[in-house]
Amino acid sequence: MTAVTPLGFDASNNKGILRYLDIDTPLQNIYDFIELSRHGITKKTLLHLAKTIDFDIKELAMVLHISERTIQRYELNKVLNIETSSKAIQLAKLYAKGENVFGDLDRFKKWMEYPSVALASKRPKDLLDTTFGFQLLNEELIRIEHGIFA
Repeated sequence: MTAVTPLGFDASNNKGILRYLDIDTPLQNIYDFIELSRHGITKKTLLHLAKTIDFDIKELAMVLHISERTIQRYELNKVLNIETSSKAIQLAKLYAKGENVFGDLDRFKKWMEYPSVALASKRPKDLLDTTFGFQLLNEELIRIEHGIFA
């Protein structure tokens, strides 16, 4: 019997998340994610994430709900606010899970680009502008992981 962890915390994705964010802060439980969000990530970390997952500034701005110009204006060492940091960490967490489920980051990135019948024929990437979209994609990844295809 396995222990239930808060909010579906999956420790197996931690190395991927740390790699995507280019940080060495240990993330051992969901509370570490909360603290990382509260302390904020830097623009440099955000740009590393964007490069790793092949997001341009426009796509990043859509997910983070800030303007492209605001992102461009920030200095590299600027610490982002809690909301922006949380969304960026969620994005890294989603991509780490996707890489784990698909076995390869490139395969997951391709999946994110193409409309899916299971997602009302929408591109998964286009659903990242809301918390509900993140939730839907995480649920779909769980279904794929368990071999349940729509």
